[in-house]
Amino acid sequence: MMILSEMLRKVDCPADLLRDGSFAVLEQCTRIRAPQALTYLENGKYLGALDHPDISCVICTPELADKIPSHISGVAVTASPKLLFFLLHNMLVEQREKVPTKIDPSAEISPQAYIAPYDVVIGPGVQIGPFVTVYENSTIMQHVHICAGTVIGGQSFTAVHDTRGGMFLARDAGGVLIEENVEICAGCHIACGTLEKDQTIIGANSKLDAKVHIGHGTVLGKRVLVPSGAHIAGNCIVGDDVWVGVNATVSNRISIGDGARVSLGSVVTKDVPAGQTVTGNFAIDHKKFLSNLKKSLEE
Repeated sequence: MMILSEMLRKVDCPADLLRDGSFAVLEQCTRIRAPQALTYLENGKYLGALDHPDISCVICTPELADKIPSHISGVAVTASPKLLFFLLHNMLVEQREKVPTKIDPSAEISPQAYIAPYDVVIGPGVQIGPFVTVYENSTIMQHVHICAGTVIGGQSFTAVHDTRGGMFLARDAGGVLIEENVEICAGCHIACGTLEKDQTIIGANSKLDAKVHIGHGTVLGKRVLVPSGAHIAGNCIVGDDVWVGVNATVSNRISIGDGARVSLGSVVTKDVPAGQTVTGNFAIDHKKFLSNLKKSLEE
């Protein structure tokens, strides 16, 4: 458990402590997954999210300070809540203890691959090709096949603007889980989760073609097929038996239901219900897309 006042003294960002409290984990206010969470609030439209009983501390702007629910024990006020939150996050990541990597003796790993010496677990029957990179906080379950040049656990893309000038990427505290019988073709990038509870997951028996990108904290279900060049941004939830077509793009925080299909080249900016096929830029129901196309050709 960490004390808010003590943590604030360790980072270079001015803040006023209105009341002190303790926390155990850092979370986005709209995605609380563990008790005793520290979060931040910059926009009043998310005030309702602070009613969550597992939030124990919050960093907010001066304008929102008097609106913080009474059950939240710790409140810090600063002009840049997100900046302070991620400065604390980065500091805690640097202090984290590391565990030596564990590789099952039956795994076949190219001598030209790089496996981080800490915080990696590789299960039985795994095959890893040349020039594959497996970074810290990655778990690869049994009988996974990873082809040349793929990166597992690459740096997430959570950019934080520093009001003192410039910006930085948040350090990764989450992880990557590749479940059993997954096959990943050449040149893919599977980003690491950013926050401690974030985990990028490739579900069992899923197949990723060459040059696919899976963003931080995104979860693919079982038997998902992702052909070449597709990009799925961070914090998406993709159900079982989903098809994401060649060169499709899925925006961040999108949910795609079981059995849905995303046509080639589509740009998905809204949730896709289970079983639906979407097409186009921006993607809409496939039948509606064809109807609109037919009308435009008739005109």
